[in-house]
Amino acid sequence: MDRREFMMGMGAAGGLVAGLTAVNGLAAGPAQAGLFGGGNATASRKAMHAILDAIRVVETTLLSPKNGFTDPAELAEAERAIGHILHTGLEFWLEADLDRPVFKPYVTPTRKLLGCNPDSLYYFAAIRPDKTYRISGSVGAATFTSFTVEDGSAEGHAAKGSSAALGDDEMEIRSDGSYEIIASQTKPARGNWLKLGPSSSQITTRHYHESRQSVATIPGRVIPISIEVLDPAPLEPNGGDARNAARLQWVANFVRDHSAMTFRKTSPEMAKALGWTSLVPNQFNPAGQWRGTAGQNAYGNMHAWYASANYELAPDEALVIRGRFPECRFANIVLWNAFMQSYDFANRRISLNRNQVVYEKDGSYRIVVAHRDPGVPNWLDTEGRPKGHMYWRYLFPIGEPGKPDTQVVKVDSLA
Repeated sequence: MDRREFMMGMGAAGGLVAGLTAVNGLAAGPAQAGLFGGGNATASRKAMHAILDAIRVVETTLLSPKNGFTDPAELAEAERAIGHILHTGLEFWLEADLDRPVFKPYVTPTRKLLGCNPDSLYYFAAIRPDKTYRISGSVGAATFTSFTVEDGSAEGHAAKGSSAALGDDEMEIRSDGSYEIIASQTKPARGNWLKLGPSSSQITTRHYHESRQSVATIPGRVIPISIEVLDPAPLEPNGGDARNAARLQWVANFVRDHSAMTFRKTSPEMAKALGWTSLVPNQFNPAGQWRGTAGQNAYGNMHAWYASANYELAPDEALVIRGRFPECRFANIVLWNAFMQSYDFANRRISLNRNQVVYEKDGSYRIVVAHRDPGVPNWLDTEGRPKGHMYWRYLFPIGEPGKPDTQVVKVDSLA
């Protein structure tokens, strides 16, 4: 099963849906000539209109009653999610220079998409497949560091697959934690190599942590990582209208494609194909992995096992989750909204990793999902949302992670 297909369907309940932008009705609409300036619009202005058109088509085509979007609260949150997608597209692509890329954070406490995780930092760099890059950095305190090459995301489009991956378990790392990686189509004589192919268009990095304070909540926390081109093209004069128009169109592409991955309801067939995604509220399936090949899994982590389900709780109810963590390099649970955005991890406890959990005497955990503080350890705060999504991650588990047990109880019974 294709990771990107899953992301396209994860929107409201962790399912899957097939199809790309041309199939799902998100083909770019015509620029609204005359909207801002009449017939003398520049190419940049037309490209700006393309961004506005992309948002308009998302609202009218995806966020519609026929697709199950009728709840005002859900629609309001969807508009916020569109804003986050646009924000990310501007951050990644408006000033993108493929000859001189920089790593930019995928997620911040106020900009979230694609199933973010408070216990990991992610970085993005747009690249050209015909260049040679040197990545320098340090693993630091991360429990796992990895690099993935994604294909098909040139000019702001959503990636269509992953063509190469390199984890710290495969890397040469110096005693001080530092490393260098060559990313190129030709393998270097020695050292770490991240293979680029003819369609390679971005490098995604992952830096998982299991600290007492979730790493993404630490103000100013950044991973020491850089990327440089070893064979850069000469600097050129300012590209003017043509260059600006191209970058704005890339932003429009990003909004259109990533909205198609975000605003989709559950497909039972796709959830069944994955296996580890439960469509029964408040109940998990056994954990599992992506079932596609590495080349099919855009944005995916092939080292991880997952389990996911929705919660549905009345104001006076709580969900009690019991189980044991497997022996592994990383594990946590995170609460998301319907659009793969984590809740407010800067100010609330909406996730728990193994070093944050208060354990029972027998070494097991009891985690409580509730709308208000139940007066017991390991409370995950729903922020008052009656429905939401719960997502487990396990990295390099020894054996299959056990299935957590769940029970809905009255919140006052827990204190």
